[in-house]
Amino acid sequence: MYFDPHVHLRDRNQRYKETILHGLRVARDSGVDVVIDMPNTDPPVTTRSEAIARIYLALLPRDTRNVFYSLFMGLTKDPEQVKRAIGVYRELFPRVAGMKFYAGHSVGNLGVVESEDQARVYETLAREGYDGVFVIHAEKESLLKPDLWMPENPVTHCNARPEEAEVQSIKDQLELAVETGFRGKLHISHISSPVSVDIVTDAKKIGVDISCGVCPHHFIYNSDQMERSDGNLWKMNPPLRSRKSQEKLPEYLRQGKIDWIETDHAPHTLDEKTGPPYASGIPGLAWWPLFEEYLRRNDFTDRQIEELTFNNAARRFNLPVERKRRKLVDRRKDYPFDPYKEIAEQLGWAA
Repeated sequence: MYFDPHVHLRDRNQRYKETILHGLRVARDSGVDVVIDMPNTDPPVTTRSEAIARIYLALLPRDTRNVFYSLFMGLTKDPEQVKRAIGVYRELFPRVAGMKFYAGHSVGNLGVVESEDQARVYETLAREGYDGVFVIHAEKESLLKPDLWMPENPVTHCNARPEEAEVQSIKDQLELAVETGFRGKLHISHISSPVSVDIVTDAKKIGVDISCGVCPHHFIYNSDQMERSDGNLWKMNPPLRSRKSQEKLPEYLRQGKIDWIETDHAPHTLDEKTGPPYASGIPGLAWWPLFEEYLRRNDFTDRQIEELTFNNAARRFNLPVERKRRKLVDRRKDYPFDPYKEIAEQLGWAA
């Protein structure tokens, strides 16, 4: 039923947050047919051995094999690591779906934040003839304002990582792709600003091979959520935006300017969310049926829902998968808090 190309299944040194086995069982019970796992794990997925170890963990249990598991290779500023990652992709596709690049620091330590280092990554990808999907976490490090962040006032996180940082980073990536002759498929993950969507749309019009995905939290919620006493629960990167920005995103989804929905499923413990390190990220996998219902209640057609929740991503990644129907099991209570509880209550879906 659903294709989620942006999940963080943790495991290894972060098993207390989420495991591949548990995440795949939640995906299975929530109607998710495909997940693509992010590489900013501990240890990070930057080598062949780490990629194979995670794929093995996904393929070992028999009861989750109806969920297709794939992952991204994380890229560093080292050209030799980038070349090796391309080799792993070519060897292990479709279990390795593409490359992931952090243009700004987020959770983990995979940021490639200097302009010259980013250029070197693009040059290596172009020189090696990489033509797969290249996923970008687009936040320009030099425009982030970490000194503004105050945990006791959660909404300051939105000021510390402004829309400008995302917008400028996307412009940077487009410029680097053109300058280096990059031949792959750019994808801007968790796009959060309507201005960013406009830039991607304009790039498509002139023939750039680029797509973008949006998370439900960015088109359902806005920064008002972080004005609350429990606002740190909704801390994520990029952060929630203004009401004006948030209200545009559903229309851009409806118009086809945003290619698909992705959850950025990123579980943490309650202690990590409400106290140091005040971790960024919220769970999302178990809420896919709710997201479909939200779209339907907002007058998206069945065809639009199928494109946004499965078909567009399946075509983009060219994975050997198909939509399936199966009995659903509510797994929302598997996670320490429900970030979409109030939306569920509005729709009559209270857990």
